[in-house]
Amino acid sequence: KVRTTLKNLQLAIAGTIVMSDDLANALDAMFNAKVPASWLKGAWFSPTVGVWFQIMLNRYDQWDKWLKQGRPKSYWLPGFSNGQGFLTAVKQEVARSKQGWALDDVVMLTQVEKMDFEDVRESPADGIYVHGLYLEGASWSKKEQHLIDASRGELIKLLPVMYITGVLKQDKKLGYQVYECPVYFRFDPRKR
Repeated sequence: KVRTTLKNLQLAIAGTIVMSDDLANALDAMFNAKVPASWLKGAWFSPTVGVWFQIMLNRYDQWDKWLKQGRPKSYWLPGFSNGQGFLTAVKQEVARSKQGWALDDVVMLTQVEKMDFEDVRESPADGIYVHGLYLEGASWSKKEQHLIDASRGELIKLLPVMYITGVLKQDKKLGYQVYECPVYFRFDPRKR
């Protein structure tokens, strides 16, 4: 839809085709730095067309590399339309790779690593690495491996790569180092 709209806008501006209402609305939206409504059907929400287009390029890049080069060493989690479904598939894959593990007995285990996305050299033996998650109102100390206060004037901070795998419920140790925290998706005002 994006490619068609942009090509038709070029033709309409050049006078080769008639400017339809849909094209005029798309042009007005882009002029106001908004995402054209026709692009948002079945897609993710973004407040500006620049951010939306960059997300589209990043998503395309991840899928294209995955198809042509095989599984990524680290997955850009925000690039999935259904991140929860992807993580469930990871849990299923780990359960299937272990002899005698029932899926109902497997829970997710996450661990923040000391490396950034650019430093990932190979995939973990079990589970996956993910990147692209942000902390709001806090920061992460790679050296001390825990949450710290955000620097003054810094509201959002990129989290280092996170390791995610499945473990048996009875093997998951809940100790002093565990902080169970929610992960929020980008707010979409269309879903009120």
